[in-house]
Amino acid sequence: MLRALRSRVREAASMASLAEATVPVCYPSIPRLYCTVPSAKAPPSTKISSNLTLQKAPAISDGQPSKQRPLVLLLSWLLAKQRHLDNFVSFYTSRGCDVLTVRIRPLQIMMPTRGSQVIAKDVVEFLQREDIRNRKILVHSFSVGGYQYSEILQQMLASQSDNKEITSRIIGQIYDSPVDFNEVPIGMSKALLKNPILQKTMHVSLDSYLRLMYRPVTQHYLKSSEVFFHNPVPAPSLFFYSHTDLVATADASQRAIASLQNKMGYKNVYSKAFQDSPHVSHMYKHRDEYMETLMKFLESIEYFQEALKEHKDKPDLVSKDMRGKVVEMY
Repeated sequence: MLRALRSRVREAASMASLAEATVPVCYPSIPRLYCTVPSAKAPPSTKISSNLTLQKAPAISDGQPSKQRPLVLLLSWLLAKQRHLDNFVSFYTSRGCDVLTVRIRPLQIMMPTRGSQVIAKDVVEFLQREDIRNRKILVHSFSVGGYQYSEILQQMLASQSDNKEITSRIIGQIYDSPVDFNEVPIGMSKALLKNPILQKTMHVSLDSYLRLMYRPVTQHYLKSSEVFFHNPVPAPSLFFYSHTDLVATADASQRAIASLQNKMGYKNVYSKAFQDSPHVSHMYKHRDEYMETLMKFLESIEYFQEALKEHKDKPDLVSKDMRGKVVEMY
């Protein structure tokens, strides 16, 4: 069963990669819509591991040492192309932040102890490096990157003392189309496959897999889901979601927001809901509203209060017509 499912996922991932390589940039018929504007040139990258890539901000005029500027954890969606991520990388690096991009592959999701938890450990080890350990952290996650963030949080909690020397550095948490445990089967099937029949087949197979593999797999998803709904980090949070997202449902985001506000007592949990954008496509379909909401959220964080003003001439992907308009953020 496991061997057959691994083979099916590997084949699906290969088919998806081939499809993305041969289709133009815009995919109006696919659930994840990547209609991007030309991205600003992102800085060169340094490979930290097979899943981690670091891109450093160019030298900026204010002379502020890099150790005083935040590090952005950019937690990628499944099978993301670098050119799509570069829009976000450029936005942050042009404002003085280095960006650590974290990727996860389908099989690494399916085997947490050998995949996502190993990645989480690598991330935490990087954050504890001598040249990084004093820097503040901003988290910007997409889709399954939200699940990966829960694994990272668990590793942080296990690695730090009662002084919370790692989690206390987190200054902001952004969730774009976060996928919860209950959405893993449908999320992976829709992310990897286009054919509805194949999606259904893979969905059923993954459901069976999760039932059969409770001890080595499912229990870890449940722990991560618990962290997602009861995040121990009190830093401000922002959720982007859509009412037509078939992969990461609006209901899951709304339940997480309610839990953080009511059960955890956080008053700094915000959200922006869209009516018609597909999975991980809110920035591309509603670019102005997305970026204005993001910047409004960042303005609540001390470093970005000055950085956004100081680097207002830098690319922000917001059109002139939208600039300065009020956007709703709840």
